[in-house]
Amino acid sequence: MPGSLADLVAGIHHGIDADEAMCWVARLTEWDRYQGSAGIAAAADFVAGEAERAGLVGVEVLSFPADGRTTWWTFTAPSSWTPRAAHLSVPGRPALVDYPAQPYTLAAHSAAAHTEAPLVRAQDDGWPPGAVVLVPSAARLDAKLHARIRHERAIGFCVSTGPDRQEGAGRLELPGGSALFGFSVVPGQMDVLHRAHSRGERARVVVDVDTTPARMPVVVARTPARDARLSPLSPLSPLSPLSPDACLITAHLCHPAPGANDNASGVAAALAAGRVLAARPLRRPVRFLWAPEFVGLAAYVHRLVEEGAGPLPTMAVDLDMVGQDQRRCGGPLIVERSPEYLPHFANALVEACVRALPAAARSYSGAVGCDVWAWRTTPFVGASDHAVLADRAIGCPSVQLGHWPDRFNHSGADTLDKVDPQELRRSAAIAASAAAVVATAGAPEADRLAHLLTRWTARRMTARLPPDDDPLAATALARHARYGRDALDTLRPFGADPGVLDRQAALLDGLHHTLAAAWDHVPVQRHGGPPLRRAWPGPFNLRALMGAVNESDRHWFTRRLAEDRGRFYASAMALAQSVDGVSGTADVVRTAQLDAGIRWEQGFGERFLAAMAGAGWVKEGEREGEGEGERSEGGKGN
Repeated sequence: MPGSLADLVAGIHHGIDADEAMCWVARLTEWDRYQGSAGIAAAADFVAGEAERAGLVGVEVLSFPADGRTTWWTFTAPSSWTPRAAHLSVPGRPALVDYPAQPYTLAAHSAAAHTEAPLVRAQDDGWPPGAVVLVPSAARLDAKLHARIRHERAIGFCVSTGPDRQEGAGRLELPGGSALFGFSVVPGQMDVLHRAHSRGERARVVVDVDTTPARMPVVVARTPARDARLSPLSPLSPLSPLSPDACLITAHLCHPAPGANDNASGVAAALAAGRVLAARPLRRPVRFLWAPEFVGLAAYVHRLVEEGAGPLPTMAVDLDMVGQDQRRCGGPLIVERSPEYLPHFANALVEACVRALPAAARSYSGAVGCDVWAWRTTPFVGASDHAVLADRAIGCPSVQLGHWPDRFNHSGADTLDKVDPQELRRSAAIAASAAAVVATAGAPEADRLAHLLTRWTARRMTARLPPDDDPLAATALARHARYGRDALDTLRPFGADPGVLDRQAALLDGLHHTLAAAWDHVPVQRHGGPPLRRAWPGPFNLRALMGAVNESDRHWFTRRLAEDRGRFYASAMALAQSVDGVSGTADVVRTAQLDAGIRWEQGFGERFLAAMAGAGWVKEGEREGEGEGERSEGGKGN
């Protein structure tokens, strides 16, 4: 990208106040931000106030039901549940578990309790009624054990969250409205409970929760309208109610305290991006949204799409776990690309903004910038809010910024000291810079973006050259070339010169022709079979699918999730998104493997698609557009 992008990124990076952002993170860690709780309501009010103070306008806290019944497509509203306090003790010792002093120790949606109860082990026979079950690991807390807990009338359980959680308990969740309570304990606490069990002692349990009906908050804001005083406006430019926002920057607001990196850091980074953008002359508005993960954004997007509340943004950037101290937590910054089925310049732009960040140091000669932080790009996974926007049913190109792995994620050890102010600053600068480019682009900028997109595509294509041992490498090369050509077309609404776009497309065609010669023979892959089409409403929702499949398929899903949660989730998302109404089963499986960058054992993809078909989520033999009357409505209580 030309120096103008480097200057833009440097200026925005300089304008991010890392100290202020860390103060926002610290404040947010004080609230338990469960999705339908008093804590998230307080956090939403705080964010709205800070957004106004940062210069954003149109700030509003939207209110949606938190009744556990209302749905938006297949996303169900959270249940109202605010934890106050919880204690677990055995004779002769102070409280073994003391919530909220010990974060994450109380399972979400635990039922109220005030009792003394016998302790039993999960492997014991003949539990007495009203027992507290000691479970050795979260993996053992499966559907079979839950069924036994209900059958033998146990009132709750304690689960050891494993030796990797010595610094803090790990996350546990129960369904909304559960009649059970649960405690997450570290191995040392579980040892104390086992000794108490061996002595025949009873545990004293107090769980104080508030289930008074609450609301689910969604905070929205946008940059103020200003005169950009740039080149003449493009066809996309008019600031009218029907014009799309240049970019939507999202960050999920939920998670128990402290939740510093996940996701107080994302919320703070979005606020920091908002402050720096609010002070800039932008041709088009940038919108911000803070909401409960998945369901909050689904409720908001449902209003836009199904209720006609407004157009979708041109693109989106999702900020989720963006402040990690890489040395302590163990993972680089991840730029997760928008999916392959949505060709767009967004991926190339965001990656260019990362590359343009000012280096903290220089090489010995000063010729090369040097940094100690790391970043990587990955294919689309969709394990955060961007999945709702980027789904085929919605079609908004969405890039996610985050960190993985993170050894403290979803535990009480995700504290403020795990957040690096400079990493937070970099993430905010990347999101704000990409949004600023889209919000100010006219014809000259669109032409420069076309050149950037061509270089980005060329890098992807050359990475597929032999000796790439991927049997689908040649196919991927062709798909990358096609993606780049199609993505060039997304610059036309910004006034890009058609001649520039045509020349860049010709360059990609020529490069593809040259690189394809590296393979002696590329078999033409043609797969017949009836096409598969989506039969579920709205964006894909793995949790809802697991509730819809039969018992055998649910057990298979659960087992695969336990084996490798991230791999299974990414595979499920890729398979679901490859159902396009045109491709048959074999093509869906092949496309999903290409898009996810994952190779499965024989039959995995077919097994998953068969489960979807059995649940009525996939139909065979109908072309896209047929059977539209079967589409179900969202937003209704059920």
